[in-house]
Amino acid sequence: MEIRREPLILRQGGTPEAPAVFDGKGMIVDLGLDVTDEPWRREGVVWYFDGPLRGRPASTDYQRAGLFVDEVPLRIVREGGPADLAPGQMGYAEDGSIFFRWPVGKTPGTCRIILPPEGLKSCVVIACSHITVRNITARHAANDGFNIHGRWVGVRLENVKAFSNGDEGISAHDFVQMDVDGAEVAWNGSSAGGVADVNHCITTYRNCEVHHNLGAAFFFDGQTHRVTDTKIHHQDQDFAIRVPEKTKVETERVEWVRE
Repeated sequence: MEIRREPLILRQGGTPEAPAVFDGKGMIVDLGLDVTDEPWRREGVVWYFDGPLRGRPASTDYQRAGLFVDEVPLRIVREGGPADLAPGQMGYAEDGSIFFRWPVGKTPGTCRIILPPEGLKSCVVIACSHITVRNITARHAANDGFNIHGRWVGVRLENVKAFSNGDEGISAHDFVQMDVDGAEVAWNGSSAGGVADVNHCITTYRNCEVHHNLGAAFFFDGQTHRVTDTKIHHQDQDFAIRVPEKTKVETERVEWVRE
């Protein structure tokens, strides 16, 4: 099994009759940095790193998770200080110092603390039409696990996993047309959703499992979307639609288990 530490950027597509195929054969694209052994200090229930961690300035992007404890994303809070944090939340001081509380069920000394990469790197970037991408796990991106921008059509994802990414697990933008068949999307840090398809996208999802994302399971602000034969669990919200009167969303055989 290949573990790749740099983004995978796919630019070579095929044709409608003969789409290109990229089979990762179990490849894991993991962009995370293990910072467990950095000099963290503890005061009560709050953990601190004094000064910028790995030279990073304080984040002003509150949509994304800034750290992971094992698989669990830590939500960045916009206001308040260390005393205001709930379990599983984090914040920054002006000098870049970090403070956080451990998520429920995670114990110091038994878990890894993972920092996403610098900038807005995504694990898998698709920048072409008529391509099938299969058998890849994307995790610990600063941005999306699978990111698609542009006017690409005939994009297809099969048997993919998007775990513990700073923003969405899967996100199509602009004028993308994409079909997803067989995806597990979990523990992603976006305040929008585990999946977020926006702008003028047309997307379908089939045979998916979506769970433990900080936002909704699916966030849609595109043109037309369809979700079938999919299970949603450990989510406070199944679907979030930014402008319902402008976005068509169809669902069939979608099970939402509220746990």
